[in-house]
Amino acid sequence: MSHPSDVLNDDQRQRFGAVADVMLPETLTMPAATSVDAHGLGIDQVLAARPDLMDGLVRAIEALDAGQFGLDDLETLLSADQDAYTSLTTVVAASYYQSPIVRDRIGYPGQVAKTYNPYSYVEWVQEGLLDPVLERGQLWRDPSEEGAES
Repeated sequence: MSHPSDVLNDDQRQRFGAVADVMLPETLTMPAATSVDAHGLGIDQVLAARPDLMDGLVRAIEALDAGQFGLDDLETLLSADQDAYTSLTTVVAASYYQSPIVRDRIGYPGQVAKTYNPYSYVEWVQEGLLDPVLERGQLWRDPSEEGAES
């Protein structure tokens, strides 16, 4: 199996970057997609994890005119090739939001392990939110008790 960077050529990466910058442009608080290397390392990491997106992404890149791309073109792509649309939007978002710069700016520290005490009551149990359910009683029937057909 080839590595994603071996499959996407420089032209495809530039076209992807141009499209990604329209979808995720620079704002006062956030960088543009190409500013965080979404079209380089970002896309490589996404496609390494999700190689199933490659074919649709390449079709999307080839179908869109990066120089004249506007957000309305996404609707056209969705109508013409839903898999290409899904691949493109997934790869653009994933390659952008996995950037440490973007994650830092939105305050996302990454996945953090949390401990759980199975013996502690959760707040909604203490508040009595389950009391009506307990008062109502059993609503299901056990088929083995009522002559279930064999």
